Amino acid sequence: MKKWCLRILLLAGLFWWMSIIFGFSAETGEESQSCSDGITIRVVHFIAEDYEQLSKPEQEALFQKTSFFVRKTGHFGEYAILGVLISGLLLTFPQFQTKNILFFAAAVSIGLIYAASDEIHQGFVSGRSPGFFDVCVDTAGVFAGAVFIWILTKLLWVKKEK
Repeated sequence: MKKWCLRILLLAGLFWWMSIIFGFSAETGEESQSCSDGITIRVVHFIAEDYEQLSKPEQEALFQKTSFFVRKTGHFGEYAILGVLISGLLLTFPQFQTKNILFFAAAVSIGLIYAASDEIHQGFVSGRSPGFFDVCVDTAGVFAGAVFIWILTKLLWVKKEK
């Protein structure tokens, strides 16, 4: 595949994924909570088969702990995908293929800027508020996506050289 064609596809995928993230952030607090709660209740029933037999305070405590984990895992996952797309695009440029520090710095910086702008955006949505911890989780997700792509490309280049 021609490099310019790959760049266009990755750029389109990147903007599409950014719009997905923006859409999640545009949901009101109530809409976002409802979606998270639906996932959380499935996870709670999976990890605690006796959930229905627990007392109401025990159910609530387990639900709250699990809800936090589900929400942060969602943040991490959506930004890991963003990190994969950013990293893939960066690697279509030769200067990012040979300089690991530049590659990671660029990928994480782009992801961090988007995560921070996304949290600011949430500050204008009813029932939502920006969170510094969310920016940290998002940025860690971008870094994980970049590491994944970096390892994948190193493995492919080693295989290609053999």
